[in-house]
Amino acid sequence: MTDSHAHLASFDEATRRELLREAREEGVQRVLVPATGKEDLEVVAGLPEELGDGVVVALGFHPHQASELDTGWKARLEKLLARPGVVAVGEIGLDYHYLNSPAEDQLRALAWQLDLAREAGLPVVLHHREAWEDFLAVLGPRKPLSGVAHSFTEGAEGVEAMHELGLFVGISGVVTFPKAANVHAAARAAQLSMLLVETDAPYLAPVPHRGKPNRPAWVRLVAEKVAALREVPLDELERATDGNFTALFAAPRQG
Repeated sequence: MTDSHAHLASFDEATRRELLREAREEGVQRVLVPATGKEDLEVVAGLPEELGDGVVVALGFHPHQASELDTGWKARLEKLLARPGVVAVGEIGLDYHYLNSPAEDQLRALAWQLDLAREAGLPVVLHHREAWEDFLAVLGPRKPLSGVAHSFTEGAEGVEAMHELGLFVGISGVVTFPKAANVHAAARAAQLSMLLVETDAPYLAPVPHRGKPNRPAWVRLVAEKVAALREVPLDELERATDGNFTALFAAPRQG
């Protein structure tokens, strides 16, 4: 199995290694680790070398840190994209729930990083919260896109909008929450060929582990719930999502 989104930089080095060991015992052979900004960009860039095979990374500035993406950090980010194991630009997007960075800064940072990804021939790892119309307004002119809308919560119609843009949809542990009808709908609606599963560790731990720090091994619980919702065997879902991850993140760079 593959965990397509886990913030391993949120854990210390010893814990990272233990989480990977545990994950591999559960059959989770690959993990994509996204950066969030200047606090973890360098650490995340070094994780493929630190942790070895099976760990790849995305580098970018999360909307919470969009205001910090100045000229110096743009240059640093561009340079780090050439590091081994970097397979995407991310985690990037819009988050109007907290507005840790003003909306204007978020919009500028997202647009710049989308264009950077296209120039570098890399897919993107996208974050969205409570900014749907602006999210579509930035993405639409750049169609077709390559990447994934991670921890997707916008229901079946939102899935259709993402697929029309060329984007995969990532389903997180929220799918195991009984009242998450919008995520249940998204998990059913996504095309099997454009679907990924993830933990978003250490966040969004699935049932029955809610309230605990999430971990990559628990992506199996996400997959089990998605398979049940789609009424397909778990091994079929595993093969599809593993293949989708390879198709999206392991393809040669174009650029």
